[in-house]
Amino acid sequence: MKIEETWKSMDNEAESLSGADIRAGLSAKVKRRDPVQKLNKRLAWKIFFTILFLPLYFGAVFYVESWLPQLLFIIIIVAHLIGLVFFIRRYQRAKSLQLGENDSRQTLKLYIENIKATLRQEELGGLILYPIAAAGGFFFSLLEKMSLEEALADNRILITLLILMIILTPLSHWLARWMNRKTFGKYLKELEERLRLIESED
Repeated sequence: MKIEETWKSMDNEAESLSGADIRAGLSAKVKRRDPVQKLNKRLAWKIFFTILFLPLYFGAVFYVESWLPQLLFIIIIVAHLIGLVFFIRRYQRAKSLQLGENDSRQTLKLYIENIKATLRQEELGGLILYPIAAAGGFFFSLLEKMSLEEALADNRILITLLILMIILTPLSHWLARWMNRKTFGKYLKELEERLRLIESED
């Protein structure tokens, strides 16, 4: 096909599009690139995964027969329920802060701080939950081979558990922070750069 014919074909296609079609296409393109939309979606993911794992912990409580691992899994369930309420509120807060071309600098600041505070408090809460989760998983697998009384009477097992908690807690914390940076960091930087530009114009 000749170049002239190609251009004519493109012109005809453009003429067949209505103004509404063009505006809808532009709006979709903006949404794909909007860091706020991306961040809100990632907050929604946290709600989804919190709900996803809750049935597993409930199942573990009824599966094990010893009081200690049951208590540990109940603590984990309570922590996840608190986390679920926390994430829902943070998500609602993020959705209430509507950003756009004419939004104030303060609104953008509040949105960024809401996301950062969410991640920060999640990571701090994890430091408390990780050793409990490690102990729960440890006893969950161990008590299939021996009774709870035998496990608690064996110093080697208790030392192994302590070492496991010491290793897994900072490792899990580092992994959680890395995942949050990977998931949220790029879009937070975009918003911080946008805020810096707004402030430089004032």
